[in-house]
Amino acid sequence: MFKPKDRIELVSMPNDPSPVPTGAKGTVMNVCPDPFERGAFIYGVAWDNGRTLNLCTPTDSARKIS
Repeated sequence: MFKPKDRIELVSMPNDPSPVPTGAKGTVMNVCPDPFERGAFIYGVAWDNGRTLNLCTPTDSARKIS
């Protein structure tokens, strides 16, 4: 689980019709539980490329970077 201000790198966003490119880096802005899937989270991310696209687990995946 990521926290606000964590830096992340996108690994996969397979179901988004207009995904952020794999390997894109960003900063987690907020975290909330997914209301439709138990144990899943929605991460609001400000991507370094200027996009603000949510990361939704467990479908999307990313890794924490320093």
